[in-house]
Amino acid sequence: MIEIEHRRDIDLCADTVWEEVRHFDRVLEWVPGGDQSSIRVQGEGVGAIRDIELSTQGYVQHRLIAHDNDERSFSYELTAGKPIGMQDYAVVATVTPIDDGHCTIRWAGRMTSDPTLDEAEIGHALEVALGNMTTGIIARLKGEVPDFSQQPNEDWQLRQDEHAS
Repeated sequence: MIEIEHRRDIDLCADTVWEEVRHFDRVLEWVPGGDQSSIRVQGEGVGAIRDIELSTQGYVQHRLIAHDNDERSFSYELTAGKPIGMQDYAVVATVTPIDDGHCTIRWAGRMTSDPTLDEAEIGHALEVALGNMTTGIIARLKGEVPDFSQQPNEDWQLRQDEHAS
């Protein structure tokens, strides 16, 4: 198990960013291929489950394990699927004000890779994925087209599913 972190300071106020980020069902608005993917959320608040069929990675399921509007923070864990080769992960997202017009988006957590893979490489791939989500959030809020980074090992799970067939 390794720890990962991605943080970015942006020129938007924390309340504006949190109003977007706090929604557990909006992740497809922020990720590469989200417009060709689907999501279904069961339940509300802590304990809610989101089932995601990602065009780039296949099936993934997350459970919301904490949510705090006052702290502008939430966390979730992987409950099914192995996106980018991860076997297990939990991530905390926070939006922290810097001043009236700037804030920091931070994703931090821990992950374990599939045992057949290099955990450091998969940790890096998760950091890229979290960076892409941040890019997607910023682009959505600014009405811009996101410029996503190349995602390492993006289709690992899809390749594994092909081999299992």
